[in-house]
Amino acid sequence: FYIATASSGVWKTTNNATTWDPLFDGEGSFSIGCVAINPHNRHEVWVGTGENNNQRSVGYGDGLYKSSNGGKSWTKVGLENSEHIGMVTFHPNDPYTVYVAAYGPLWSAGGDRGIYKTTDGGKNWKKVADVDENTGFNEVHYHPEVSGLLFATAHQRRRHVWTHLSGGPGSGLYRSIDDGETWEEIK
Repeated sequence: FYIATASSGVWKTTNNATTWDPLFDGEGSFSIGCVAINPHNRHEVWVGTGENNNQRSVGYGDGLYKSSNGGKSWTKVGLENSEHIGMVTFHPNDPYTVYVAAYGPLWSAGGDRGIYKTTDGGKNWKKVADVDENTGFNEVHYHPEVSGLLFATAHQRRRHVWTHLSGGPGSGLYRSIDDGETWEEIK
């Protein structure tokens, strides 16, 4: 099967994109930031809610969801205060270790923002990277050939009615060499 996403939905096709069926209509958020399929289990689908952009009319989300049956049913697995999730990445050798880049609220400070890691498939989360109250992470990538090496991008942003502050001093590229336990900014 194939899954597609847009800012307002997740769909599935099993007939080479001739028809599409909605997968995420009954959940708490209509706004989607990312969708990821666990490479260790093609029936495990993760959805990060909240559009991954900085527009004025941006839809916010209510956290992270996981399906273990190809999208037939969903369980909310945390980060309810992130409002915008940018990316979900999986450890290449451990099906239960997952990394999430949480962008955080656009119109306010705080919230769940940073890089989060679970080692038990989403039951418990640990914030492993954090910059400041207005900086979130929008991408996290596990290096395909170097064990333990991850890269993540941070973006400092804050929208107000009269302006959009973007790309401040909290923005940057971060690296972890220990499976995401500690991070350093690359300058």
